[in-house]
Amino acid sequence: MEAANMMSLKKVLIVSTVLCFAVTGSTQAEIVGLWRFDSDVDPQPDSSEYGNDAFAQGDAVSWVDGGGDRGGAMNFAGEGDQNPVGWLEVEDSDSLSIEETGITIAAWAQFEQFDTWNAVVSKTGSAAQNKPSPYDVYTHRGDGRVSYFAGEGNGAITQVNSLDSAAVEEWQHIAITMTEDGEVLHYLNGEENGDGFIDVEFQPLVDEDMPLFIGSRLDGTTNMHGMLDDVAIFNEALTQEQIMTIMGGDFSDFGAGGGGPSVPGDFDNNGTLDEVDIDLLTAEVNKAEADRSNSFDVNNDGAVNQLDRTTWVKDLRKTWFGDSNNDGSFDSADLVQVFTRGEYEDTEAGNSNWGDGDWNGDLDFSSADLVTSFTDGGYEAGPVAAVAAVPEPASLLTLILGLCLAPLWLRRRA
Repeated sequence: MEAANMMSLKKVLIVSTVLCFAVTGSTQAEIVGLWRFDSDVDPQPDSSEYGNDAFAQGDAVSWVDGGGDRGGAMNFAGEGDQNPVGWLEVEDSDSLSIEETGITIAAWAQFEQFDTWNAVVSKTGSAAQNKPSPYDVYTHRGDGRVSYFAGEGNGAITQVNSLDSAAVEEWQHIAITMTEDGEVLHYLNGEENGDGFIDVEFQPLVDEDMPLFIGSRLDGTTNMHGMLDDVAIFNEALTQEQIMTIMGGDFSDFGAGGGGPSVPGDFDNNGTLDEVDIDLLTAEVNKAEADRSNSFDVNNDGAVNQLDRTTWVKDLRKTWFGDSNNDGSFDSADLVQVFTRGEYEDTEAGNSNWGDGDWNGDLDFSSADLVTSFTDGGYEAGPVAAVAAVPEPASLLTLILGLCLAPLWLRRRA
């Protein structure tokens, strides 16, 4: 009996060990590229951990306010075949070279027409630039069905089409998944929309290490006509439940945060509040009111204006007006930086940003910025915490001295 019990125990241990290896050896789906297009920046940042930033190419790709819940989006003004007038390009990387693990490609899209093809995402061959290497997604000319192509960069390709066509001039979410065994599913607004099979044993997928294109293709014959948002690539086939989740803008299961900036006020989604973010907000405030995007409304009062700049500086970044080097304090180092850059009351209008001394948000560095910074009361006071909001007499005296000494500083440098 004891021997039988020992044998049973050994079997349990063996099975448990195998299961442990199976669990630990399984791969977690990773997001290898996520372009949220929440801000008017170039390059458009990749919100995954892989840093696959997308650079604008051509004259007719631009950031726009996508309207409604979409916020920012990229607009591609394609002008027919053989004319790639605007696209986003991502440098090749190992993370985007998805050949064996399965894949998911997803995006919000608003197509203007189906008279020609509309590219979504493509990675093609080096010589055969119209062949997938290993993946290519675009809509059919004429009927607007979404096509997924897989291949090895030369002649061998396989195509799986969606069942129903996409719509024209309305936002919709499209997604394609392929398992490592080659089973393909299309989704439209979270619902299954066609399936197919790619024999990856007979036709292995090969990546020839060319750039990733968003809104066009390397050969220039397939160009997006319309807008794209929340373009995402995963190295595994997502489930329908996961597709529904990311359709709602929540990528937190993959370490990329929910909808909008993962950090409030982090408009370029690089994980920190820095000079780029306050400059983006300032640029937005200086636009015509009708052109301002509500994604910059950081104080949630329904408007984008100077109050949002104050909220960003004081409540989000928790620093002082005048902190030009973004170290959390306003001191002589900040003054050295801005006066060394040489834009104080120069003759060029609108050429200054936060790091140049534009603290009041009028796009220039002048005595008005010194008034803004010294009135804030933080000069040589250290970090913001526990400092009185009303300027002390010493701060006011420093302001007066600063205004008097600025011209002397400039003459000395000249």
